[in-house]
Amino acid sequence: MRSVKRGLRSFIRHPLASLAVILLLFVCLTLSLSMLAVRMAADSQVEEVKGSVGNYAELRVSSQYQMEVFQQQRKQDPAKRQAEARKMSEEEVLAERAQLMVPEELVDDFSRQPEVVSYDKVLETRVTLPEIESAELASTLSLRGGPSSGALSPSEENSFFFEGNTDGASASDFLRGAKVLAEGSFYTYQDYLQANPVVLVEKTLAEENGLEVGDTITAEITGAQGRDSEMELTVKGIYETVEAEQEGETRDPMAFNPAGSKFYAPLSVVQILNGTPGYVELGCYYLDSADSSAALQHKFQDMVINGTEGGERYELATDYSDFEAISEPLHKVARTSLIGLVGALAACALIIVLAMAIIVGGRARELGVLKAMGATHRQVLLQFAAEITCVCLVAALLAMGMSAVISQRLGDWLLREDALATSEQEAQSGQGMPVMGFMARNLYKEGGRFSLSGSDKPEVKLEVVYRGGLLAYGILILLGISLLGTAVPVVWINRLRPARVLAME
Repeated sequence: MRSVKRGLRSFIRHPLASLAVILLLFVCLTLSLSMLAVRMAADSQVEEVKGSVGNYAELRVSSQYQMEVFQQQRKQDPAKRQAEARKMSEEEVLAERAQLMVPEELVDDFSRQPEVVSYDKVLETRVTLPEIESAELASTLSLRGGPSSGALSPSEENSFFFEGNTDGASASDFLRGAKVLAEGSFYTYQDYLQANPVVLVEKTLAEENGLEVGDTITAEITGAQGRDSEMELTVKGIYETVEAEQEGETRDPMAFNPAGSKFYAPLSVVQILNGTPGYVELGCYYLDSADSSAALQHKFQDMVINGTEGGERYELATDYSDFEAISEPLHKVARTSLIGLVGALAACALIIVLAMAIIVGGRARELGVLKAMGATHRQVLLQFAAEITCVCLVAALLAMGMSAVISQRLGDWLLREDALATSEQEAQSGQGMPVMGFMARNLYKEGGRFSLSGSDKPEVKLEVVYRGGLLAYGILILLGISLLGTAVPVVWINRLRPARVLAME
């Protein structure tokens, strides 16, 4: 205990030397703790991103196969193709219609992979509704100066997009919040299983045609004739588009309906209307984590490409590239902060070793007197350990407070520098230009499967939260530096000869 008290008195008796060491340690510890906080924040946000991005995949017909079919159809004579179509059996007609579709059984089989948490099946097609007038087409004709400016055939005027899946609430537009249910209710999974003829109608379209929940709509079945050529659909719900509702007070009433005129119905109903039972446009899969994306690709290769006849027709598209675009800046910040952390800790170690070498070397007489008075190595070591701990503790407390202030700014600066460097590289390589390709498609979850993918990367923001775990890391750093600083007195004590030191005096 006396040794500890002597160490505290030595800390107080040499304020200038202690202050110099404290200031140097303060700067290095502040930088190290700030870098540690930034790294922890970057790693934490990467894990958060994994839960929502990079964990989506969809099984669909490949763009390459679609191009091949398109080229084959261009080479065929239209009259000859129509003549061949009239001779086809029902099985051949179904195969022709489903040429660019995926068997529903294949989608179901692939969903049994352990990485898949949930999945859905989607089919989009055009359906003729003889009694319904498109608000979008009517408004567009008004802008063009009336029907005389460009007449449309009845089939075009009454043709609408139908999107079918297994549960209305899980449709991409409703999950993303682009569209919300205004009246009625969604169709359910039971509606899909039982092929209940129900439908969701857009609000503006419903108002233009006087439709309400519970009303019926007549829809024509593709390829069917006679009594079986029509289906009565009951309006189960009316939805509205969020963007259209927000712009409703300011938009030009003569402009086309920005909400569109899409109908949503159970997948089994849309399959009947399209004349393609047992086929879907794509299967959508949500994975347990972005880390499972690569494993699922390998299983797709084994099960579908290698295990299915004509497997080259299909592809497994994922949003892992989006995850990489978001996480790569965070990974770079984490790596940069790790380098800064190691450098700052190395500077702390160097400072404490040099400082203690100077301090102990300048107090050689004091050590000699203590040893001559009978002080043991342990007592002398405890005295300097207490002094070193006081210096490091003051520096660490100041550094913790300052790092809490500057950590967010440091993280923003690192992220901004990385973004600028990436922009310069893309500008030099020309990668910043949009990529144009045949039938480029967004993922279903993005709400634009048949539009060109955007070239802008998602904006990344680093939220540095000063977590309680940093206090534990700060204590560990404090102990490490203190032990390292104590090593210097240990060396001096072992080499010190009291008689020689006193004789030199």
